[in-house]
Amino acid sequence: MKVSVIVPIYNVENYVEECIKSVLSQTLQEFELICVNDCGTDDSWEIVKKLAKEDTRMVLLENPENLGLAATRNRGLEIAKGEYVYFLDSDDMIIKEALETLYNRAEQEQIEVQVFGASFLFETEELQRQFQTNHAQFKGLYPDITDGKSLFIKWMKEWDWLSSQPRYFYKREFLQSNQLQYIEGMLHEDEPFAFDVLMSCQRIKVTNDLFFVRRFRGESIMTGCPTMKSVEGCIRILQHVSQRNDLYETNPDLNRAIKYYMYKIYRDACRKYK
Repeated sequence: MKVSVIVPIYNVENYVEECIKSVLSQTLQEFELICVNDCGTDDSWEIVKKLAKEDTRMVLLENPENLGLAATRNRGLEIAKGEYVYFLDSDDMIIKEALETLYNRAEQEQIEVQVFGASFLFETEELQRQFQTNHAQFKGLYPDITDGKSLFIKWMKEWDWLSSQPRYFYKREFLQSNQLQYIEGMLHEDEPFAFDVLMSCQRIKVTNDLFFVRRFRGESIMTGCPTMKSVEGCIRILQHVSQRNDLYETNPDLNRAIKYYMYKIYRDACRKYK
């Protein structure tokens, strides 16, 4: 099995079919699509089950109760069999050449992690104005394969930091050997996971390939009004990063970069709280 695509399913009945079909129509054929039901209240799972009857590459898994995005991704990762892993959100899509290009590049260049660009789909003009500063592509140029810590330092200089997991493609052995999992029970779980990825990987490549299609919709967690749970998520990020004492004495540039990252998270927490 070349790739495992993991898609948590929760209250996305208007979007999930388009998401699933964007995976099933990939030019790469050797993949499994792991859909994990997180016990929503709409007809999302019924739509997924109907699609699964038509394609044996789909693997269905159900949570015993609503566990949240982090736990649902972790459960999918536990049963994944692919050489590589890709996490896709159930209201978004990928272009049909994405998995084949990512897989071939990873094999040819022996890459542990790939990060890439996106195109945006806004449901309203108001959302487009609200999130117009989100960058679909990177400001800086990153032509070479590098280690994650060096990339983190460069990202902090440009503030090119990206944690959005559907823009990452992983070698599964890398995730396993470093025991990387999402922190459960928090918002913004992508942040500490992406941080740990960069602090662990030796071969990472960044491109502006527009493989991912991000949908901005009004009722999603990330586009809604900030809540105290969002503020608490920022605090948990700061706690997680501050506990990585092994990183702070490695080199001055990394030390400065980590402190700058923590400052940006702190500012975000203050903005959300206000």
